[in-house]
Amino acid sequence: MSVTIAFVGAGNIAASTIPAFRSAGVEITQIHSRTFERAAVLAAENGAKAILSTAELTASDFIVLAVPDDAIESVAATIPKHNDCIVLHVSGSTGANVLRPHCNRYGVLYPLQTFSASKPVADFRDIPVFVEADSSETLREVKKLAEKISDKVTVATSEKRMAIHAAAVFACNFLNLTLSCGFEICREFDADPAILEPLVRETVRKALASGHPEEMQTGPAVRGDSVTIEKHINLLRNSPDMANLYAAMSDYIGKNKRK
Repeated sequence: MSVTIAFVGAGNIAASTIPAFRSAGVEITQIHSRTFERAAVLAAENGAKAILSTAELTASDFIVLAVPDDAIESVAATIPKHNDCIVLHVSGSTGANVLRPHCNRYGVLYPLQTFSASKPVADFRDIPVFVEADSSETLREVKKLAEKISDKVTVATSEKRMAIHAAAVFACNFLNLTLSCGFEICREFDADPAILEPLVRETVRKALASGHPEEMQTGPAVRGDSVTIEKHINLLRNSPDMANLYAAMSDYIGKNKRK
């Protein structure tokens, strides 16, 4: 008998995890979204039923809340209580206990990855997944579910998961921001942003291969080259926010460089 999951949410995480579960033999029963059309499309692609309201959720082994962090508790409060159903959220920065007042059994299944509905994940099995649950019995079931889609499943407390999420913001979101700044500067001065690609690839390769990325830090800030830094900040005078970001990051590098 196959495991069954209902999803609340049809955004980027749902669009990436649902196919992974289905490929692993998990039956997707129902999908609900605030935008019914999105739920309908995702349901049609994955053999599920799109529903208009969480009140229509029937008993499944798991209900996954793939919704924004600030909506988890309010959505959980609308879930019908099926005694044996495990309700999970997928947030990195929200504690598991937010589900306690509304669910008999609950937990977290947090995949550490950046998801875009338009860019399917190449290999979900390589994605680290962090799990937590209300009891050891529930945890065993949540871990077993996570292992259906990932080879890197780890039990983590809410506090540890939040720390991992904060680290991920630096490693992913902030990295993407700095790449965007580089692209904007290139475009403003009529240079093809593609020229940055070999540099970015080598930077990431060296950082990941090193004992600590800080050991691979190069550039004017780590050298204490204040003249070049001031030249760059002056160059960015038409983009004050970018200039301030450049100055703050240079200052941080200078103060925290390895001795």
